[in-house]
Amino acid sequence: MKIIKNQLCKVIGAGLCLGSFLSAIASAGTLDRPFFRASAVVIVMGGDDYSENGGAALYAVDFNLLTSASGTAANDIIGADGVTTNFNTGQYNAVSNGTDSGYEYDIIDPTSGGVFTSVGPHQTLDANDIYSEFGLDNTTDIDLVTGNRASQFLVASNAAFDIYAQASDLVNTGDFSTLDYSNIRYRLRLRVSIGGRHGTNAQDPSVGGSGIITSVNRLSLMSAGPTKVFDGGRRTALSRGTLLEHAVSFQSRYRLVGAGAAVNNYDLSMGAGALGATVTYTVYTP
Repeated sequence: MKIIKNQLCKVIGAGLCLGSFLSAIASAGTLDRPFFRASAVVIVMGGDDYSENGGAALYAVDFNLLTSASGTAANDIIGADGVTTNFNTGQYNAVSNGTDSGYEYDIIDPTSGGVFTSVGPHQTLDANDIYSEFGLDNTTDIDLVTGNRASQFLVASNAAFDIYAQASDLVNTGDFSTLDYSNIRYRLRLRVSIGGRHGTNAQDPSVGGSGIITSVNRLSLMSAGPTKVFDGGRRTALSRGTLLEHAVSFQSRYRLVGAGAAVNNYDLSMGAGALGATVTYTVYTP
C-alpha cells in the first residue's frame, strides 16, 4: 500500500516553478508468512498408571520432540510418566507393579489338567486366580512362568529415533536376597503389526539403523546408566492412518536366572522371595 503526498508549487520571481508537483513517497506494509513445518515427533503409548492404582490403557504417555542434540534424551512435553501394557482378555491393560502379589507358576508335564486362569491383575498370582486339578508322575514339575513375564509399549513416529533403557531400584528379598541385576535376563523384541491391534499402516523403524541391540541381555548391563537398546533408522508411519495404525510395539521379556545358572530354572529348592527392578525407557534423538 503506497501513499503519494503532493508538494505545493510556489512561483518565485519571474514565475519559475521550483516545486512543480514534487512528490515524496512514503510506504507501509502488512506482512504475512504462511508456512507449515512438521517437527520430528515420537509418541509412546502405554498405561497411565499401574493396574493396582487403577491404571488404564491405552494412553499417549510420552510426546517426544526430537529437538535435542544427537545422542541425548528427546524433549518430552507430557509431564507424567506412563507404564507398560499388555493385551489380555481382548483389550490393553496396564501392567502390575508386582508389589502386592506373587507370580504365576507353570505346571510342567502334568498327566492332565494344571490349567491356570488369571482373574486379574494379569501376570500375577493371588487368591482370586484358579488352577485346575492336575495329575502328576515322576516328570511333573513346577516353574515360574518367567518366559511370559512380558510387557510392551507402542511407538508411533514421523522420524527415526533411538531408545535407551536403565535398570534401577533393585529389590531382592527372602531367599532371593543374594541375587542382583545379573540374575534377570532381558530380551527386547520389535513387532510392526499384530492382528489389527496396531501397525496396519506402519513399517519397521529398524531399517537404516542397527535395530534391537541384542548384546544387552541382562539388567546388569543397563544398571550403570541409560543404555541404548534400540537404534532406529526411519519413522514408523508408512502410509496415511491413525496413531494405532502407525504404531509398532516394543515387547520386553524377562527371565529369572538362578545363581550359577545359564537359563531360567526356578526350582522349589530356591525357596521363596522377590527379585525385581524398575526399567525406564527413554526416547533419544538419533
